[in-house]
Amino acid sequence: MFQSIPIPSITVHREDRQRRTLTDIADLADSIARLGLINPITIDENNILIAGERRLEACRQLGWTHITAQFFEDLPLTQRVLIELEENIKRKDITWQEHTAAIAKYHEIRKEEDPTWTLEKTATALGRTQPSVSQHLTVAKELNEPSVNSAPTLTTAVVRAQTAARKRDDALIHNDKSIINTHESPILTGDFLTWAPTYTGPKFNFIHCDFPYGINYHNAPGQASSNPDRYLDTPETYWQLFKTLTVNLDNFCTPDAHIMFWFSPNLYCPTWEMLKLLDGFTFEEHPLIWHRPGEGIAPDPYRRPRRVYETAFFGWRGAARINAVRDNVFSAPTERERHPHEKSQAMLEHFFSMFVDEHTRLLDPTCGSGSSLRAALATGAGRVFGIEANEEFANVARRAL
Repeated sequence: MFQSIPIPSITVHREDRQRRTLTDIADLADSIARLGLINPITIDENNILIAGERRLEACRQLGWTHITAQFFEDLPLTQRVLIELEENIKRKDITWQEHTAAIAKYHEIRKEEDPTWTLEKTATALGRTQPSVSQHLTVAKELNEPSVNSAPTLTTAVVRAQTAARKRDDALIHNDKSIINTHESPILTGDFLTWAPTYTGPKFNFIHCDFPYGINYHNAPGQASSNPDRYLDTPETYWQLFKTLTVNLDNFCTPDAHIMFWFSPNLYCPTWEMLKLLDGFTFEEHPLIWHRPGEGIAPDPYRRPRRVYETAFFGWRGAARINAVRDNVFSAPTERERHPHEKSQAMLEHFFSMFVDEHTRLLDPTCGSGSSLRAALATGAGRVFGIEANEEFANVARRAL
């Protein structure tokens, strides 16, 4: 329920509320003058301001004597919690531990209300950068670790949280013989669409996605039109696999992770937009490019050039970083000995060498003949795990390993 409250009667405990000075008040006042006050401020039963200080100041500068307000006590419980968290995050006297816990709780409640809520949206809502919020969420998962909770600064806590998570995941992988065993083949013949929703084992910090591109290649001359043990190269299959990745990401992906996602330029824009739904991930705008010299097709030799490259988006989340800088273009011929669409192992090693090390745990949901697994092992990965729907290709990949 909204009420018109005299502006002079509202108390603002400014010293306890914000870390930063109020900004852009003139622009906000101009907007309110033209459009009106769209969102009321929030006060408590004693007329103490809870939320909306910039709006209050803008209306004061416009010469308003009254402002529309809602009472904190009248709001639904969820909304009260969100307002309390958002305001507490801005307090001056807050410790980094309290700050981290408040941001994590805010993000959790938002995701419960809206399953499509992302880390990026939390950052925008709280006026923080995405990397900053990502760091807080990484640390929040490890706050029960004494070494993390006792860290003097958030920066130190991030390093300790990463170490704690890595040790725990390494121990899980080492002890879980059914998921990844160095004495058995790390390739599962199975369907990512059914594996991802039910997976509960150790998580991976590098996801390599080479889904069918959704360009109906299976209908090209000389290609099988259907195969019950292989994903069809249709747009429907592409987006189905993509949705499975997005919805179930946290089942198998660590808070700090890298991802490489291969795609067709035909689906450049929608793929880029969908990747933004991968919670916490930031993607390099310029894709990685695999140049295949002397190959490719000219779809229209009278009007169009030959297509001799493939593209992948590269992303990261949390505190994941690269170990070495590499060119974003690599030239290598296609390898077709084991699979009709096998990625060049030399090319993959080039890109993987940016960030793969002994702590890397690779998951490839559609690994084909396993070139990504071989490339990861060649560049020092500690563990690799691939899923392949086609038994023949899975056996080829096992032999190649």
